[in-house]
Amino acid sequence: MQLGSCFLDSLTVTSFFGNAEMRGVFNDRQLMQSWLDVEAALARGQAKLGIIPSAAAQAITEAARVERLDTAVLAADAADTVHPLVPLVRALTAACPGDAGRYVHLGATTQDVMDTGFVLRARDGLDIVQRQVDELVRALRRLALRHRATPMAARTHGQQALPTTFGLRCAVWQDELQRHRVRLRQLRQRLLVTSMGGAAGTMAGYGAQAFALEQAVAADLGLGVADTPWHATQDRFAECLMVFGLVAASAEKLAREVYFLGRTEVGEAYESQRATQVGSSTMPHKRNPIRCEAVIAAAGTLRAQVPLALQTMVAQDDRDMGVGMTLWKLLPECFILLGGAMQRLVDVFGDLGVNPDRMRANLDLTGGLVLSEAVMLRLAGPLGREQAHHLVMRIVRDSLDAGRPFAETLRADPQVTAALPAAELAGLLDPLSYVGHAAALVDRALLNSESP
Repeated sequence: MQLGSCFLDSLTVTSFFGNAEMRGVFNDRQLMQSWLDVEAALARGQAKLGIIPSAAAQAITEAARVERLDTAVLAADAADTVHPLVPLVRALTAACPGDAGRYVHLGATTQDVMDTGFVLRARDGLDIVQRQVDELVRALRRLALRHRATPMAARTHGQQALPTTFGLRCAVWQDELQRHRVRLRQLRQRLLVTSMGGAAGTMAGYGAQAFALEQAVAADLGLGVADTPWHATQDRFAECLMVFGLVAASAEKLAREVYFLGRTEVGEAYESQRATQVGSSTMPHKRNPIRCEAVIAAAGTLRAQVPLALQTMVAQDDRDMGVGMTLWKLLPECFILLGGAMQRLVDVFGDLGVNPDRMRANLDLTGGLVLSEAVMLRLAGPLGREQAHHLVMRIVRDSLDAGRPFAETLRADPQVTAALPAAELAGLLDPLSYVGHAAALVDRALLNSESP
């Protein structure tokens, strides 16, 4: 048994990073197949334009299957030639019957084939990421509707602030992801284009029908056409990984929210556990948020790659493989990291444990202090805002210093009792009376955003 050489393909930690679907797109087999797909499309385009015989294009297409090639020999040849594509071109040429092999890779350069192959795999990877984001948005929308009016404490600066609803928090989260959905769609038209520059970007090797051939290959592969060669302009891939950095930042935020809400002392929401899942090797009571922790680790690792992705744009001359090679490592890792993180979040929020009773208990934890704004604003009418603020702030401090319930301290203050009847004060201290327009904001967010 051959063990994995890094965390992305390790047999022991593979369940924490990536997922099988995304690994199926970004593995060596698919890498070579994407290059073969480009070679075959090039041959078909040349046959369509009468540049090479149709029979040769058919033979090249039939031979351009990775299962027909000896990958072990390809790996050895790559080491000998110190070239990533030449061994594949040689193997494809040898696999073609008759003289069809003489037309393989005609006029093309290595980076044309490799970059277009990377684009093909990026398209498949983007399909997965976009579907995962859609699934997460759907899960958050369900939670927003279900808990539209479920009260909980809003927290600012790490402390309880005012009452809100869990549904509003979920609506805010899905709204952020909705913007990522748009970003992912928009970058596709810029990223999903062929690379057909030829050896130095002039397309000279493709002959007199270069532009028609470019259109034919692009149409065959379902890609667009770039106006200029992009051997030395990697802004397309850099943009993709920058957007991935944004998505990863949102993913980590959501994971950290669940991590915090699931703390023993908070207990408002938590990552559900499988029956076979082990929280700790020594403490049977632990229900560790391991999926969220994996998301945090993957998202942080991915975001750290964004500056490196930007560095690939700083290329020299008309081609610079010193930066181009960086993408060979960056693209698969970033797609795998994000695909795994998003799948784990879909699992977590699709089966999120929510404890409304604990949310309400925590909301009542301060004895009404979270309603200080409501009381202050009501007192601002008879007393003026500044005086009301000083009065309520003094009462809050007296309540905290004496360990006395806020409501009791309010009722004992003559200025408060003179301005507020007891029944009205009691109403002001009901958290449900001060969730503002939370439910309406949920409705507006879900109405105005696109349902995946």
